[in-house]
Amino acid sequence: MRLIAATWQPIWHDTPEGWLTRYREALTALEADRDTLMVFPEYTALEATFYGEVTRDAPLDAKAWMARGADHFDAYCAGIRSLVQDTGATILGGSGFARKGDAFVNRALFCAPEGEAWLEKQMPTPYERALDMVAGDAMPVLDTRFGKVAAVICYDSEFPLISRRCAEAGAEILLVPSCTDTEQGASRVEIGCRARALEGQMIVAMAPLVGEVPQCEVIDVNLGQARVFCPPDGAAPADGTLARGPRNAPGFAIVDDLSESLAMAKASVEVSVSRHWPESETDANPGVLPVLCLK
Repeated sequence: MRLIAATWQPIWHDTPEGWLTRYREALTALEADRDTLMVFPEYTALEATFYGEVTRDAPLDAKAWMARGADHFDAYCAGIRSLVQDTGATILGGSGFARKGDAFVNRALFCAPEGEAWLEKQMPTPYERALDMVAGDAMPVLDTRFGKVAAVICYDSEFPLISRRCAEAGAEILLVPSCTDTEQGASRVEIGCRARALEGQMIVAMAPLVGEVPQCEVIDVNLGQARVFCPPDGAAPADGTLARGPRNAPGFAIVDDLSESLAMAKASVEVSVSRHWPESETDANPGVLPVLCLK
């Protein structure tokens, strides 16, 4: 079984279906099949809107892109479902703007031949809050043929308790689609993913958006590198990196031996953070510490 995290660069297309053709070609080149679990980055769903003359005469601002993205989100998800049906692969599609009542959330479709679930960003970034986006709902931990899978979107990975709840529910694989426009932002997500792998003793796959889309204010500049992490323990690589894609360029981080990697991630040799975590939340280690003034 394989785990593939995409470092994806959106491009402009001549037709509304151009993005789907591109996805199909990528899956064909990767020989994606029933034994493939694949994750696309945050805001990749916006590529379904990149066609036509939309920006030449009347450039869109961020809120107009939100509306355009939401108008195309159902069609994007329908395309992901068709890819799953055709290949048998399990795919976490790229997230995008979706309407939730009168508001917008950052949402992605997790789609497998056996069923599907929605993932929503729980912690909007300051930029997203400035656009009046709202917090979404967590995706349940899914018991799949690859193992128990959970997912969080970008900024969510920087909040330990969100991923901790996934680990406590049995998650073995955490998928993290991301979109950052600075090297600092990319580093923050990477640091979060490495920490979540260590704390939860699970595999964490980060899939970032890369490249420039000057026509789209929301994702005009994107930096990152797809990585797959596990706890750096036992037989694992010294830095805990199981696979990496190219930096700031399109490509894929691929783990071909997912079952073996899962077993390695759960093995406790020198550390066992997951088992010892409850000891950090006892009366001797309270959640809130007193402040002692020594001035």
